[in-house]
Amino acid sequence: MPSPAETSRRPRQLAVGAVLVALLAGLAGCTPAPAETPEPTLTVPTEKPVTDTSTLRTIIDSAPEQPTLTMGEVLDATDGVTSTAVTYDSGGLTISGVLRVPAGEGPFPGVVVVHGSVDPERYDTGGDLESEQRVLVANGYAVLATDLRGYGSSDPADSEDNLTVDPGFGWPTVLDWGMALDVVNALAVLRSGQVPEVDPDRIGLVGHSLGGLLALDAAVIAPGSSDMVVALSAATSSFGEVIEGYEASGADVTETTAGPTQDPEYWADVSPRTFFDRATEPLLLIHGGADDTALPEWSQETAAAWQAEGLEAQAVILDGADHALKPRRDEADELMLAAFNATIGPGGAPQTG
Repeated sequence: MPSPAETSRRPRQLAVGAVLVALLAGLAGCTPAPAETPEPTLTVPTEKPVTDTSTLRTIIDSAPEQPTLTMGEVLDATDGVTSTAVTYDSGGLTISGVLRVPAGEGPFPGVVVVHGSVDPERYDTGGDLESEQRVLVANGYAVLATDLRGYGSSDPADSEDNLTVDPGFGWPTVLDWGMALDVVNALAVLRSGQVPEVDPDRIGLVGHSLGGLLALDAAVIAPGSSDMVVALSAATSSFGEVIEGYEASGADVTETTAGPTQDPEYWADVSPRTFFDRATEPLLLIHGGADDTALPEWSQETAAAWQAEGLEAQAVILDGADHALKPRRDEADELMLAAFNATIGPGGAPQTG
């Protein structure tokens, strides 16, 4: 497997086996002259601070960003549905995506759609979760399908200061926690009213696998950035706890002094469950009972932990469904749509837990 670069911040290595496959698939103006001899004051532009994306905690502790959306070319306009290439800034990077606006008169409720770990070489901008996007647009939702850093036309992920693994799918995955910031900033673009066709008071979020985990991350980094969170086949929300459980059973999961036993602070700081007390949104988790990539009990544990903070959460396990929720994908889409209809849908008002 590829090993992470040795860095001064936090070098770490993980042995990639079946356990880790499941865990991952889921940053002055000049002083004016004295008053008696006034001179024009020259303002020297300063670089915009770049958010420290080392962990979820460092992102939380940073000042919120104010991303700007740039509209690109229209990619498709069929049956009144318009798909437009877009970009926005996130953590000093440029992130691409596709904005899909349904037929009819808006403003429409908007949903940010977050893909999982897919082959970057075969990924098309705004791709993945096509089924969910079609269902949402057909039912009157505008969709912002974001390309996480390292995908589509987005700037590359940071493979030097973050863990790069080969989960066995045939392509490497960079676990750059700045991906969570990309999701937060996609939501911020819609919340800010920069898209006239989108109602900034009705915003949802859905992600699959790694995208499901990032949806949880976004909910704790920027509480209230969405009004409803749907996580499909999500990875565990508590990495250290799961790794320690496997180690206790004798499984050889880590090959490093930076595992959860040796470095519990890091693993807590990259696990969204640590910060569930910050969340405000209701949460729906949908998981396949036959998922052997991300275990279904992880969604159940996440829902229980969310509820423990006094928040609304439900985990639905679809018996016989795999990581892609097949052969029950249509049922999963119906559950997702029902959740959004009840909270941000046409005629509905945003609801929080």
